[in-house]
Amino acid sequence: MWSEKVELANASRKIAAEKHPEGFNKAQLIACSKEVNGGFSADPSKPIKTMQDVKDMGNHMANIDGHYPAGMSGCYVVGLNGGCGIECPVFLEGDCGEPQEFTREDIIYDLGGDAAVEVLEKYNCFDSEETPAKDL
Repeated sequence: MWSEKVELANASRKIAAEKHPEGFNKAQLIACSKEVNGGFSADPSKPIKTMQDVKDMGNHMANIDGHYPAGMSGCYVVGLNGGCGIECPVFLEGDCGEPQEFTREDIIYDLGGDAAVEVLEKYNCFDSEETPAKDL
């Protein structure tokens, strides 16, 4: 029978065996459990801040949690975990499917200067507003 705890233990054992080929103890196994899927398998409430975090959380959801399919989009992973917003790594990367949910002013206020310019240039839905991103 499938079990979330068994899946985490198996993944932890694989990491521990690679790190400690001569053998490992319980403390080392527990430490390795905190590395499974970037730490998201040990702490699913860990905030998603980078695209690597998005990938790691998606892997946790598919492989350890087991209730989600592999290959979920970044937006789906972030959205299910309550991380949508201007500082979402998927939005910052230029891959958000709904960038018009944010206003140009909010992006400028939240990110400021060069970071705002960089993000605004990734989306054409902000092009029609008065000041071009390059003039910020």
